[in-house]
Parts: sequence; C-alpha cells; structure tokens
Amino acid sequence: MMKELRIKNILTGLFTSALCFGLSMASYPDSVNVASRSSGLQGCRATTTSVRFRTLTMRGPKSMVTYRRFPITASDLAWVTNASQVITATDVVQCARKSALADMTAFAFDGACTTYKFNSKPSSCLVGEKVIYLANSSISYGPPATVPFGTAPYIKTTVENIEFKQYQLVNFFSDLFSNSALMQPFESVVTIHQYFYVFPREEGGNIAVHSGALDVASCVTDTPCGLPVLVNTTRLTYYILNECGNTIQLAENTEILVFSHPGFGCKAFPDGHTYNCSVTFTAAKLREYQSAGLFAGADGSCDGYTMSAQKNSNENLDLCKPLKPGSFYNITIAIRGTVAAKTFKAGFFIFTL
Repeated sequence: MMKELRIKNILTGLFTSALCFGLSMASYPDSVNVASRSSGLQGCRATTTSVRFRTLTMRGPKSMVTYRRFPITASDLAWVTNASQVITATDVVQCARKSALADMTAFAFDGACTTYKFNSKPSSCLVGEKVIYLANSSISYGPPATVPFGTAPYIKTTVENIEFKQYQLVNFFSDLFSNSALMQPFESVVTIHQYFYVFPREEGGNIAVHSGALDVASCVTDTPCGLPVLVNTTRLTYYILNECGNTIQLAENTEILVFSHPGFGCKAFPDGHTYNCSVTFTAAKLREYQSAGLFAGADGSCDGYTMSAQKNSNENLDLCKPLKPGSFYNITIAIRGTVAAKTFKAGFFIFTL
C-alpha cells in the first residue's frame, strides 16, 4: 500500500508504535511498519500498517531534499550512475536521511542502503523492475529525447489486416496538420495506407497522417512516454539544411521526401543562423510532387528568410506558402537570409513520386 507522507508527520506514530509493540519487520525491504495507538479497557492497543513511501523529504546540507519513488531498469541505472556507495542504514528512512546529508542524487534500500550520484536526469516516464528513490530535482519532466530511427525500439502490430511497426513519437504538431489533405480517418485511406502514418486514438479508432507531414525518422524516442505512431512504409529522405550546395540525381521509380530540416512535424525550423543554402534535385523523367509549407507569419513574410524554388530553370516558386501539386525535371530549393522576429515556423516538405 502506497502512502505519501513527510517524515515529520509520522514521528508521532513511530514513537507510539515503539512504546506499545516496537517496530516489527516491514512487509517490504523499502517500507516500515507503523502502529497507531488506541485506548480501551484492555490498555494499549495498536493496528500495524506497512508504509511504503511514495516520497521521503529529508534535510540535506543546504536545503530540504524530496526523494520520489522511481522505477528504473538495471541497465538504465548503470547508464546514469557516476558513483555509488553502500552505507549503513537499518531502514529506508535512515537510508534517505543519510543519502540527503551526503548530497546524493538517489538511493535504494533492499535490506542494504546504496546511494548514487547521477550524470544526467532520467525521464519521468521510465519504467523498470528496480525501485529507487530519486531526488525530485533530478528527474526530467520535459519531452523525451529523440534517438536514431535504426535504434528506436518498436513492436509489431496489425490494423485492418495490415502490418505496422509501432514506435514512440516525441511530439507532433497536430494543430498545424489538421487539414483534410494531411490528416483524416484511417478507414478512408486503407487502400493507400503506405502513404500515411497511423495514430491510435484513446477513444478508439485511428487517425492517418500523410507521411509528408512528419519526419518520423527524426522524431522517435526509446522511452515509453512518447506518442504511439504506426509505420508501414519509410522512404528515402533528404533535408535541405543538410545538403547545402549539393546536386542530387534522383533514381527512377523512387519516391522521396524532402524536408526543410530534420524533425519536420515535431521540431520547429531552427532559427538563429544566416542561411545561404541551395540544393538542386534532377530527374531523368518528369517527377510529380506535392508539398506543404508552414513558414509565413501573419504578414505573409517568412520572418526575414527567403524561401524559394526554381523549377525547370524558368519557374519560380515561393516556399513560404503551400505549393500546388506539379511536376519537374529539375528543381533548386533555396533558403537564404536571417531571421527577423523568431516566430514559430514548422518548415516545409516536398513529396515526389
């Protein structure tokens, strides 16, 4: 049974328990048995309750330290640990007190008391078989970090008899891609499911998002607190900011995705630079494309940038605004200028067939 108590709130109970029956062996290594005293005809009586703390607050060398019960795997614990020390303690409360006085990040009590110093803040959504108590100030409550797509864990699942891989997504700008062309019920796109990523809905059913609206390869995480996303098909992907100055020959019969920057759909376009970047794509046969841009501010400008594309050497396009579908033999995409006001910009994508 979990109870969240500050130490000062249970001292009276512990003292009474010791007077009546003493502290017996706790039900769990990291719990204590607390007996509450009651009066009656037969004198001192008590009901013993095993208290397994959710938090423990102790005085440290400079301030109060609140340790929070925290699940973690042995491998994750080893990864974040800089140093550890086994110290003498008779119970979890004494272990917490000594850990706080030694200014340690975390401790574990399983009959023996082990304290830890961490080199980073674990995510608040970690799960694992081992229980530690971690200083609340050393827990990361922010969004999870991304990992390379090839190393991201996934599970296989099936929707409408179609096999998908389920990854965890760090974030998704759903409000920016909520138009009917990019986001719609999965049932309406089952026959062309390979062009969509699928998001399970808590209330049931699934929403499909066009693969051009999300750079899924740059937006997955290895922590369980991400947003589930189902992936059936991935494509060759290029990022304009990673290809500055390059000319890329597109292979025939190969679908590609071109994003303004890594993380389109979950990370905003990176401001703070003066860009002078252009990339040319060429094709032996006419290539069809569709695109979307979410770059312009309320005044219709690109916040100081010039975002353009020159198609087939004679047609100029403005990438600050969504482009209509079209075709090209060659296209040069350019990002130039310096940010003006640093307003939010999602970026742009071009999907070619």
